[in-house]
Amino acid sequence: MPTESMEPSAESVPESPLPTPGEKRRIELNRRRAVIRAERIDVRPSRGAIVPPLLGFVLGAGCIALIVWGVVADTLPYWLLAILLLFALLAVPLAGITLVYALFGANVVFDKAKQSGAWQQGFLGMGIGTTELVPFWKIAAIEVAESGQSEGTPGRPTEEFVQWEAALIKQSGKRLRIAGMTVPRPFARGGFAEVRELAAAIAALTGAPLRIAGPEPPAEAEEQAAASEQQAAPLPARRRATAPAPRRKRARRR
Repeated sequence: MPTESMEPSAESVPESPLPTPGEKRRIELNRRRAVIRAERIDVRPSRGAIVPPLLGFVLGAGCIALIVWGVVADTLPYWLLAILLLFALLAVPLAGITLVYALFGANVVFDKAKQSGAWQQGFLGMGIGTTELVPFWKIAAIEVAESGQSEGTPGRPTEEFVQWEAALIKQSGKRLRIAGMTVPRPFARGGFAEVRELAAAIAALTGAPLRIAGPEPPAEAEEQAAASEQQAAPLPARRRATAPAPRRKRARRR
């Protein structure tokens, strides 16, 4: 007699929020990139964040080169040299620190070996130092919520863009933002899926419960079906106005 296999099918086995040891998974968010490993999760600036500080550093270096050329050749006026020097003194240090942070710095780090999550936001938010350190046992929940104006709030218009964010809720009630995603409202399901994937990985690493604040956005198929049903719904038939019947005049008796 044929026997049924006792192994579960691939469809019934849910995908683990964390990758296997030695592998890593990336999630692209708004100006952030989450790198998920089995023992560590880093949320750092994306590659697109390198362009502005790199341009600032190049402009500052160009100002220094113009200052050197103007002093040696004695071709630039002193007031222009002073402006170039002031711009170089501001642009080069700030752009250099921001460029280093965009290349190597991490904004939020969850480390299983240290059993803590660290928020690195220092001078002007450039990632110098650690401003918040949360041990895993102080985490009440990892929450996914919609920030800003939610859909369907009575008395207010619906926003065209939806903002999903993952946040850490401490036992004291303090809320710490991890990362977010802003998408047009018709694509709310896709932005929600990215943020939820990151939150689920952090919850699995820290052992904290995952909390979804509010209802999940409907799938695109459900939205299209609802829109098609609304368009295909027949309009209520209007009643034709009928003229009132003329009244007969009674003959007067003489």
